[in-house]
Parts: sequence; structure tokens; C-alpha cells
Amino acid sequence: MMNFTKKATLVFTMVVAFSLVGMAQTAFYSNEFSDGDLPAGWTTEDATLQGAEWTWCDDPDQGVGAGCVVNWANYYNQHDNGFFSTTADNGFLLMDSDKLGGLPLDHIALLNAAPIDCSAQAEVWLKLEALIGVFGLPTTGNAVLNVSNNGVDYTTFNLYDIDTGTRWSENPELTILDISSVAAGQSTVYLQWSWTGNYEYYWLIDDLQLFDGDPSIIFIPPNDMRVNSNFFATAPNVLWPLSQTEEFGFLADVENVGSTDQTGVSLNITIEDPNGDVAYTEDLAYGLVEVDTLVENVLFDGDGFTPSMMGLHTGTYTLTQDNVDDNPDNNVQTFTFEMTENVWAKHVAWDDATRPADANWEDPNEGWSWAYGNEYYCVNGDNLYFETITFTVEESDGGSGNTVFLKIYSWEDENADGLVNPDERGNALGLVTYVTTGTEDRTTPITLPITTLAGEQIPLESNTRYLAVIEYITDTPGDELLFGVSEVNDYSAQVFRSETIGLPRYAGVLGVNGDLDVEDYSTVGFGADIVPAIAVTLGFLEDVNSTQLSEANTINLFPNPAQQILNVDLDLVQNMEQVDLFVTDITGKIIQVKRMENIQRQQVELNLEGMSNGTYFLQVVTNQGVRTQTFVIQK
Repeated sequence: MMNFTKKATLVFTMVVAFSLVGMAQTAFYSNEFSDGDLPAGWTTEDATLQGAEWTWCDDPDQGVGAGCVVNWANYYNQHDNGFFSTTADNGFLLMDSDKLGGLPLDHIALLNAAPIDCSAQAEVWLKLEALIGVFGLPTTGNAVLNVSNNGVDYTTFNLYDIDTGTRWSENPELTILDISSVAAGQSTVYLQWSWTGNYEYYWLIDDLQLFDGDPSIIFIPPNDMRVNSNFFATAPNVLWPLSQTEEFGFLADVENVGSTDQTGVSLNITIEDPNGDVAYTEDLAYGLVEVDTLVENVLFDGDGFTPSMMGLHTGTYTLTQDNVDDNPDNNVQTFTFEMTENVWAKHVAWDDATRPADANWEDPNEGWSWAYGNEYYCVNGDNLYFETITFTVEESDGGSGNTVFLKIYSWEDENADGLVNPDERGNALGLVTYVTTGTEDRTTPITLPITTLAGEQIPLESNTRYLAVIEYITDTPGDELLFGVSEVNDYSAQVFRSETIGLPRYAGVLGVNGDLDVEDYSTVGFGADIVPAIAVTLGFLEDVNSTQLSEANTINLFPNPAQQILNVDLDLVQNMEQVDLFVTDITGKIIQVKRMENIQRQQVELNLEGMSNGTYFLQVVTNQGVRTQTFVIQK
């Protein structure tokens, strides 16, 4: 995965060691880290002598405390805009790996606690609240706690299991750890936090306590199932032309983060249409889910949902089990998508901008050229063309006069490697250029018409994968230009599901190279949780529906006038591989689309709820021709 200057969005996981106990235990040592500095007797050092040290922070939003995270404003929205340990308001300790940038060697940042007397304790259990983000190295074996009873010989305990794809821990990450094997009955117990990393994010720790027994019952509720917020499938687009509707399906990772096994666990997905009616619902039964179990990558059995109505839809995953959940707030995850007339986008707002990190240009003499774009899969290209492309750019150094290229490519992954190879994408179908003025910013979109080099419309073809890409080409190393991105929608699970069933629908593509002509564009890019903020609109060609369906084919609409339901009776002279029904108003705006396959004789019911009184058109599109008939809604 590419490294980049603004790293990607919040994801969760939790690893907790515990055993069930019948009663609460007693804390014999506590530290809220509220002293305004490292606690008395505590020290910090970097074993590699590169300046990686632990510091104290009071208010990261205001930078209060000399050791606050330098780039907090860049990253805090990736973990719910804060640090939520129990006593975060009075300060905490942290190690800011990000501020050091790329180092020649991996840093080893050590935090050494003053010795703690555990001589009276038959058991010693450590409880800690934290937040950690990794990018280059996982936490296992790297973000650890070393414990000693003589200050020389240390036993290492892993605290977390966060990989570089997951990136962020829970917020706060609760760790309960039995260190009795080293600490019980010892008068001088040394705790040492050690972080081996290189250009990671940061590690925040707070609310350290030592107990004389397992304190799990205090902090971990018995019944707590969770739909993980970092991996649930959404629609493949957040703004989606109704003419391009296709079926998409569902999955979501669920986890038992409570202290008891759960039975009768079931996950439901429900899609509500713009009227608030249930358009689709499906259940996935898990049955028994044991303690500390993550159930991941399980697809719902059904084929999925095909949108057919214009407007905003809401999808909701809801997790239930036999026991009443002690924390119901994490049993639900929702997403939205809007079926539009002609707007295609993976985002709803232009809220940020980024570029690849410096190290991605491996040759120090190569220009900092790069490309970033969205993938849009065209189901039905009949009589449609690409009309406009919308994007944002930002000059990081206040410069101007840089040219960016906005391009439309078609792409077929001929070798199935998940990469957009140069020979697969070929020459751009359409192109428009933009020269920066220095006044651009990441939140102000720029919209341009896009055509072929000859100035002609770019027609769409059915069943074709298109890329809407912005490219910056320069010969100058260090010449940086930021492209607009959005981190609101995470497409990771949707991409995973589509790949699993052999019908990949990607979120974005990324290329970084001084010479983009020879560069493979990656479909992984910065990750599917951050997408290029590039929208396109579709136009309708002048020669729409020139071939009329022969009169031998009969199409009857009833009742007409209609109120809530319109029946469409089709009696065609031959079996049609595909029949599309388009409901439009008198301005030509598409209100509803229904796609059917292998149709000859069939009666179809169209739901007219939410549509106003007036005159409408039903357009029947087949591979043998098109017919348009009029109907009236009168309620």
C-alpha cells in the first residue's frame, strides 16, 4: 500500500486478555498522568538515538502541553476527533512517531516507569487505556510492554494486535494483562513501554492501574456484541445514476467484545427507500459467538439489492442475540446512498486533500508526477455520454501555473492482477486540462466539460469499467500538488465482497511515478477508506431511441390514470435478453428504473408512491427497439 501524507480513516480492533471472576478486585496502584510532565522517576529514551521520546500532553486540540501530537489536526478525524480515555481531560503520555518522518533506522522509543512495590500481591494485573495508530509496522512484537523485577531481565508482553491495514486501535483501547509471573510478590517491578516503528502515527496511554486480581468484570460488560465500524459493505457509489443501477450485496464483521459467550446471534440488513419504506431486508444467522471472537468476511447468502427509485436510500446493519446487550450503541451501523439522474460520485463533499508521501518517488531525480481517480462501472451505456468532471486541487506551497489533466479511461483487467496496466487503459477517451491559479482550495470544487481530443462527446458503452482520473505531470522533484479526497465513506468491505464473487467494483486507482505512461495504477491505492473526490455527470445523446419497437409487440399500462400502482403488461414477439423500464417526468428527468432479463410475456408492477399528480412517460428499452407510452397519476 502507498504511504501518503494524510493517512486514512478510523478502524477498530481490540485484543483483551482476561478470565472471568466473580467479584471486583482492588487497585493498589493508579496513575492518571496529570502531573504536567512525565511522572516523577519516569524516564524516556530512544535506543536508536534518533530522538523518539515519550512526552506529556494535556489538550491535543489546543496543543496544551509541550509534548502534544504535532499533526493532530491532520489525523484526529480518523479516531472520532479525540482521545477518549477515562481521564484524558487531565493529561496523558504519548509517543509521536509521525512527527519524526521517515528515519534511516526503525526507532525504539522507550518509556521507563519508576519501580513499583508489588511485594504484598499474590497476583498482579495491569489495566491500561490507550490509542495507537500504525502505518509501517504492526503492533505485535513492536508496541509492547516489558516487565522486570530486577531492572535487567525483562519479559515482553504484546499489548495489541493492530496490523497496518487496520491502522488504528479502539479508542480507547482497553488492555487487561496478567503480569503475575514477573511481578507478583516483588518489591521492585519495572514497567517499560517500547515502540519499534518508523513514520507511524502515535501512541497515547492513560489511566494505568495495577490490581490484585483480574479486574475484567469492572471494565468489560458480560453481553457486548458489536458490528465493527471498519468493515461493513455499502453501496458501490454514494451518488449513483439510476440508469446505472445494478445489484449489490452485503457483509459486515461482527465481534464479541463482552466477557461471556453469546447465543442466537443474528445480523440483519435493511434498505429503506426514499419514502422510508423497506425495499430490502435479509438476515444472516451466526448462532453461537464465543468470547473474544471476531466473525469476519462472511457474506450474506442473498444476491443483494437492486435500486429502482430516485432519491436517498438508507442501509442499516442491526445485530441481535438472545441476551440483552449491555452496550446496544455498537449493535448498529448505517450507510446512505442516493440514486441520481446523472451524477456519479464516491463522495458527497469535498472535505480534504492529499498527495503521496515523498518516499513513494524512489528516484531522487524524478518529478513528482502522480495520478488519482475513481472507478465507475457502466451497466447501461445506451444513448449516454460523459458530460462534466468535477474535482478539487490545492497548491501546498501557494504556487500557481501548474497543469493538471482530467481524463476518462476505459479499462478491462485482462490479466486479472487488480492493476490498471498501461496497455490495458491505453489512451484516454476524453481529456480536459486545468491550470492552477493559486487560489484553489480543497473544499471548492471545479467543474469542467469533458470531451474527446476532437471536441466530440464521449459515448458510454454498456458493461464497461471507466476511470475518471486527475493526473499531475512534472519533471521537478519536490514539486507537489494536492488532489481532493473524501474519507467519509469506507468502501473496503464492498470492494472485498465484489472481488469475492468475481465482479470487482473498485473505489479508486492510484499511480505514482515520474513517468506515468509506464506506471501501473493500483486499485488499492491509499486504501478503500479514502477515495478521490472526482465526480462525473452523464448527458443524453441527441439520437436517443431512434429505433422504435415494432407494433407487433404489445405494451399495455393500467390503471391509467393510476394512483399508487401502475401495471405494465408486456407481450413481446420474442424473448428479450434484457428489458429496461424508465419512468420519466415531462422534463425528461428519470424517476424510476427497473431492469429485467429474459422477458417475453410478463406483467410488471411499478410503485408510484411519492410521485406527484401529473403526466409521466414509460420508456421500454429492448435490444430490438424502444417504445415510449404516456400515463397519468391522479390521486
